[in-house]
Amino acid sequence: MRHKIILTMILLLAQAVVHAYDFQAVAERHVLSSYRKLAQQTAELDAAAEAYCSQPTDTALSALQDRFRSTFLAWQSVQHLRFGPVQYLARENRFAFWPDERGVVGRHLGRLLEDPALRQQASDIGSKSVAVQGLSAMERLLFTGGAPPDAGSCLLLVAIGANLHDMADGIVRDWTAGDDPYVRYFITPGPSNPLYTSAAELAGTLLNSLHTELELILTQKLAKPLDRSLQRANGKRVEGWRSNTGLPAISANLEACHALYRHAFAAELAGNPPHALIEAAFERASAILHKLHMPLSDAVKDPGQRDLLVRLQAEVSALKQLVAGDLATTLNLSLGFNSLDGD
Repeated sequence: MRHKIILTMILLLAQAVVHAYDFQAVAERHVLSSYRKLAQQTAELDAAAEAYCSQPTDTALSALQDRFRSTFLAWQSVQHLRFGPVQYLARENRFAFWPDERGVVGRHLGRLLEDPALRQQASDIGSKSVAVQGLSAMERLLFTGGAPPDAGSCLLLVAIGANLHDMADGIVRDWTAGDDPYVRYFITPGPSNPLYTSAAELAGTLLNSLHTELELILTQKLAKPLDRSLQRANGKRVEGWRSNTGLPAISANLEACHALYRHAFAAELAGNPPHALIEAAFERASAILHKLHMPLSDAVKDPGQRDLLVRLQAEVSALKQLVAGDLATTLNLSLGFNSLDGD
């Protein structure tokens, strides 16, 4: 009986622990720094689109394609942040419409390219389908495998570049500026906060962001192109396959997830077994990524590279289980709603 009483007291004390999450550090060092980088990259992409379309040359096109890749990877570094101003005005889907299993981007972009009257309205791209407003449409225009973008494509490239820049700047403004910046709610969870009534609720939101991105990597970015066998593999299911950014995207995703873990949860888990296990899982996944030397769209069909990708899947799956299980249990957090279910 005495042992049961002691055990009960220990459990009650564990539940009473108040975790001192440093949400201000998470905001400044992870969230805002990442969004500011995205805003800077979109500004450079916007300028590069204007430069190419005002004077089309091979050099200008190459510079524009490089700026696209940089912006695409900056987006991958914030893709896991599925809360806050990025969700205002459907920015999340307008920035990049993927996965696109029904070919929506191609259909809507084709209509714009084929109809001169619609192309002339390109400056109002923000009122068009979300599928043609961002990186997914721009990739198709820039990496055609054939002739360089012509005047008709340029109308869209310039409009999309400006739209991306405007959205990225808008996200930063909504987080930091005005009379009611989002950061105010993020750094002060509590009973009077209409968005986050407790530190545990906000920590759960961050945990969900981490878990959801790992799920996206597993189910969409790896499983879909790998399929069930070498014969069924399809490189065109890879995110960013036209621009060969599939593997760099996954690398950026995992680096961002690791950074979020370290800023939000590592200090709270220090000294607990899950911390070492999670760090080791991130390191193993990173080591496998460094061994992959082909574009992901080719690697899924190469026997040796495919074996590495299957190992990467296993490591990301183990990492996801550690996050959903050991991390959540140790910190007494709930994952809540999986936003991928609504995609």
